[in-house]
Amino acid sequence: MRLPQRVYPGLVPGQGEAQGKVFTDLTEAEWATLDAFEDHAYTLAAVQVRPPVETNALAYIWQGEHVGQPWSTTDFGREELADYLNRCRSWRRRYEERRS
Repeated sequence: MRLPQRVYPGLVPGQGEAQGKVFTDLTEAEWATLDAFEDHAYTLAAVQVRPPVETNALAYIWQGEHVGQPWSTTDFGREELADYLNRCRSWRRRYEERRS
């Protein structure tokens, strides 16, 4: 779903489906990085994953307000992606500097 005043989407509580990837075997350092990156408005929770392998996985679920409209990959790629990647790179540099 589209989130207010953010260029990226979020999973919101409720019924529905979203496409994504399931990552397995994350290290403690990788979990720490994800936890540091995610906004305080997210809660880590189990979600059901559908075929090809039905299982549960952990996902960061947005607990704040949402716009109620679908988020557009096309619009994001065209209008926001370059700036978002630069902000992510800057965040990662600051995060790594704090850790060293």
